[in-house]
Amino acid sequence: MKRIILSVAALLAGTVAIAQTPQTIASPAQQTVPTAAATVGGNYSNVDQKGTGSDALVSQQGTANGSFISQTGTNATNRNTATVLQWGNVQPSISGHLNYSEIAQSGEGNAYTVTQQGDLNENFGIQVGLDNTALVQQGADTPQQAESNLALVDQDGKENYAEVQQRWDNNEASILQRNDQAAGVGNRSYQSQGANPNQSAGHVAISEQYGDNNELIQIQDGGSGSLGLGNYAESDQGDASVQATDAFTQQVQEGDLNEAYSSQRLVGDSAFQEQVGTGNIAVNEQNLIGLTTGGNNSLEQYQAGNNNEARSTQAGNDNQAFQEQYQDDNYSSIFQANGQVAGNIATSIQNGFDNSSVINQRANGNMAVVDQTGNGQVSVVNQNNPLSGSPAATSGSNSAVVIQRNANVALTAQMKRAAATAAHSF
Repeated sequence: MKRIILSVAALLAGTVAIAQTPQTIASPAQQTVPTAAATVGGNYSNVDQKGTGSDALVSQQGTANGSFISQTGTNATNRNTATVLQWGNVQPSISGHLNYSEIAQSGEGNAYTVTQQGDLNENFGIQVGLDNTALVQQGADTPQQAESNLALVDQDGKENYAEVQQRWDNNEASILQRNDQAAGVGNRSYQSQGANPNQSAGHVAISEQYGDNNELIQIQDGGSGSLGLGNYAESDQGDASVQATDAFTQQVQEGDLNEAYSSQRLVGDSAFQEQVGTGNIAVNEQNLIGLTTGGNNSLEQYQAGNNNEARSTQAGNDNQAFQEQYQDDNYSSIFQANGQVAGNIATSIQNGFDNSSVINQRANGNMAVVDQTGNGQVSVVNQNNPLSGSPAATSGSNSAVVIQRNANVALTAQMKRAAATAAHSF
């Protein structure tokens, strides 16, 4: 009995720990004018356009090329556009290598497209205004390898769209969108990274959005090859000064040793995390601003594979958390604080062997449902009894349902899902 009590205590202690400190992508030194250091061994192009309706097209083949484009003064009906192509196969020569592209656009309705093929390329784009679009593609399915590339997109305004696609492995992408307009329509962000065989070092994708009504999607495939590195995805919506309501996040990862982190600052937010593979970690936090009466957030976490870990934290009330794990040695935890106005709902489904589930809910009117199929399962439900401090002032009227059954009994149709993450397209 003593050993069981200790194991439960260890599970509870894990509910307040975050798996790892989120990463950052360091921005390279931004160039303002072409410099010899930036273009050694190659060509450079510098385009500076002022006024409305300007177009710029730059095509560079080879190694260590530099492209700089600056466009200002547009309006919604007379837009500026910029297109950059830096290309060449890595093999058999070293073409398509160490290229740099920088684009700066200000105004309304601007658009740029950047295509880079090969290794160690960099793109930096900044747009200030409304209804701007940025599209970046580094590498292709065949034949370009496109390793160790970097793409950074910075958009300030509303109704902007940014998309980054990267192929092969060990690439980094960062998208920053600031919706600083009062009652503005939100921004949209899309990142897609695929790790092909070779060494298959994982990618890094980070997306930050400030303001309301933003949407972002991060999709990563492969990774954790000979270098043993998985993919890393981070989604941050809102910060201490600019909150985020009605935000949407979707993170999908396939492969091993992946990490996905999602944080949302206020109310009316929704998040979906899906991981297929071994040794993956998914962490989601909602209502980070900590409003005790705010909520109406929802999250779903789905994992298929062994030794995976899913953690979720929700402040406020009227929240819903759904976790689903298949196969063995998985761990899930849900922590829901407050709940004074309307209760929270937490659901944990596990199918396999030696899985563990922890649900911790404060205050009143909460519901916890645990459904575990297989042997060696552990379930802990803790209602109105926080890990530290006193119980909430308003308490009671909580309900808990725990179902544990032999592996020979199939999940009912109402409980089993094919995947927690629903497709959400722009």
